[in-house]
Amino acid sequence: MIFKSKKCTGLLSVAFFLISFNGTKAIAQQSGQLAAISDLGRLNGIALHCKALGETQRMKRVLVATLPKRRQLGELFDYETNRSFMAFIERDEACPSPQSLTLQVDEALQRLQSLYPAK
Repeated sequence: MIFKSKKCTGLLSVAFFLISFNGTKAIAQQSGQLAAISDLGRLNGIALHCKALGETQRMKRVLVATLPKRRQLGELFDYETNRSFMAFIERDEACPSPQSLTLQVDEALQRLQSLYPAK
């Protein structure tokens, strides 16, 4: 990884994705939308590490059905997934229970769907 600082990397990724958005939507809403995608990426990294493949598939299905078709949004999800996966290993954390992970994914998906209106 080019950037070692988590703070620097996070700020750069958010700045990149904010800049990539066109239009006059409020920055606060865009930030909330990006945070929702980032949170799903974080959960996806955990699910991958814990071999909860059903949860990863469910998150991806909802992302594809919900998000506008923009490469940057998919890249943000993938970036956060990778970062979360590696951080989970570094911290040597225990996997959450399947029920706990499902609940966290449910909440994150509901948040995403509330921020991106139905197509």
